[in-house]
Formats: sequence, structure tokens, C-alpha cells
Amino acid sequence: MPTLGVRQLARGLDLGLLTIVVILVLFGLAALYSFSLHEGQPDYTLFVRQSSFAVIGLGLALGLARLDYRYLAGLHWLLYGLGLALLVAVRYLGTTVRGTTGWFEVAGLQFQPVELVKLIVAVVLAKYFADHLADSGRWRLVLTSALIVALPVGLVMAQPDYGSASILLGLWVVLLFTMPIPRRRMVMVGLVLVGLAFLTWGALLQPYQQERVRNLFFPGRDPLGGGYNVRQSVTAIGAGQVFGRGLGLGTQSQLNFLPERQTDFIFASITEELGLVGSLAIVGLFGLLFWRLVRLIRQAQDNFSLLLALALGNILFLQAGINILMNLGLFPVTGLPLPFLSYGGSSLIVSLMAIGLLESMIIRHRTTPL
Repeated sequence: MPTLGVRQLARGLDLGLLTIVVILVLFGLAALYSFSLHEGQPDYTLFVRQSSFAVIGLGLALGLARLDYRYLAGLHWLLYGLGLALLVAVRYLGTTVRGTTGWFEVAGLQFQPVELVKLIVAVVLAKYFADHLADSGRWRLVLTSALIVALPVGLVMAQPDYGSASILLGLWVVLLFTMPIPRRRMVMVGLVLVGLAFLTWGALLQPYQQERVRNLFFPGRDPLGGGYNVRQSVTAIGAGQVFGRGLGLGTQSQLNFLPERQTDFIFASITEELGLVGSLAIVGLFGLLFWRLVRLIRQAQDNFSLLLALALGNILFLQAGINILMNLGLFPVTGLPLPFLSYGGSSLIVSLMAIGLLESMIIRHRTTPL
């Protein structure tokens, strides 16, 4: 397995990209630390655990940066089988949290395999589309790639975790639309997806999930029930005003009015304490991250590199965008974490692994820094 030496790694790393990610992680850690500042007996368990996850994730990121990412292309079907096996296993052996059976629990720590599966599907789809670019004019490309993504999507929906399933489906759609497929065929694919969305609404979505969608369009219809989370999130964001209430001084988050303050609604928690300035800093950092990814995609030297960079960026972009819009009351609550900031070892570690793969591409395919 080809790897770089430590000196080569240090010389080739895109320190700008790595710095942006580290700052985002620090924002999340600061929020977790602040949640215990005004407790009678402070409990820093979440902060300590997340710090440990960050160290592990950064270590894996540097390890993947040393590895030639193209080596994974030769293992894509093996990785795919591993991903499906994990999803099947967690369905029957996993732990149920808030109605979703999607976690393995070992020694008090939880691992959510769907986060790793997102990374695996990105590699598999990038490899498949790169190898079958000549088939872009045939239905075979569309149908085979749809089957590749349908298997993990179906297993994830069975948990049920519709947020992660939508990320996997969105990943396929973005990569598919980058292929030189005839426009009429793409219109047909779009119509099929719309039909599946209506079918999902009537046959698969649970009543509470349908309520989340209704509350998006009618936010005041159930303020103490299905709309409570979003109402408290919007209130917290508004309470932050320009400069925020101060670290550890947010009433919505500190007094537990805001549910899931450390995961789904950590953006609202940070905005309440650091205000518009803090929220714009986070959005700006994500903007810089995606700008650098766009530059990497434009300078990719082969199809697999281009598609893999696009796939990894798509995962981070969709999750960040959906989470922030969800906090603002502009998207239904999905349970998707905010990359690098939300508490959760699986999400943080896998997001950092994605950065490691991107660093591997930069080191091997760029002659000038981003």
C-alpha cells in the first residue's frame, strides 16, 4: 500500500484547508464546554468525549492523507459489501435511540455505521461513474448506479433514518447529473424521483415526520408539539442579536429550552451565545471550505479524482446546508448533524476522514497549494 513519509506529508498538506476544519471543530468544542459553565456540578463529559473524537479523527485524516486515495478504487466493491453488512447488522443488533435503530454500542460508546457508509458510497459511485463514462448515453448507467445506491438507502430507511437516506440519494443525483446524459433522459429521472417522493410521503413517512414537513409551511400550527423544536431554535437565534449573550449565557440553551442543543441545534446554540457575528463566522468558514473544494475539483487530473472530490464535498455541503436551514426553520427537522460541530463521534470522525481523502488528492494531484 503506497504511503508518504512524514516529511513529504508535512510539505504537501494543504494547511489552509486543515486550519478551516480545525477552527470549525473548535467552535463545536467551545459550545459543548459552555453548556456546563453554569451548572452547580459541571459535567464536562461531552466536551471530553468530543475532544477525544477530534484527536482520533485528525489522526485518521492524516493517515488517509499519507495513503494514495486511488488505492481505495481497487477495493470499492469490498468496501461496498462491508457497508451493506454493517447496515444489515445494525438493523438487527443495533441500539435504538429516539426511535431509530442505527447505532452499535460498545463499552458505553456508540458508533453509527451510516456515517461510514456515506463515505463508502462516495468512493463506489465515483469509481463506477468514472469507469462507465462511455455508457452515459445508455439507460444501463442510470439503472445500475440507481441499484448501487438503492440498497444502502433502503437499509437506512428501514432504521428509519430518512435524513441520512436523503444524503445518499442526493449524492447519487449530483454525480448522475454531472454525466453527459441526454437531457430528455434526465427529465425522466427527475419525474421518477418526484413520484417516489410522493410515494414516500404516503407509504413510508411516519405521522411525526409528516408533521415536521407541515410545520415547515405552517410554523405556528403546533408551537408546543411538533413545531416546538424549531420554534425554540428560531427564538435562540433571534435572542443572540449581533454579538450574542456571551459564552455560557444563552438562556435557551443553558436552561434546556432548546432540545438537542449539542447535536441537531448546535448552530442555534452558538448563534445565541455568539450572535450574528458567530453564525456568520461559521457560515463563512464553510464557504471557504467549499470554495477550496471547488478549486480542487476544477484542477482534478482524472475522472475518479474529480468525481470523488465532488462526492465528498457534496456530503459535507448537503449536511451543513440542511442543518443550518433546519435551525432557521427553513427546512424540516431531519436529525442530520452539522459537520465538525455537532456532538457525535461517528459524524466527526468520518467528516475528518473525508478531509483526509481530500488532502490525499491535493498532495498527489496539485503542484501548487490551493
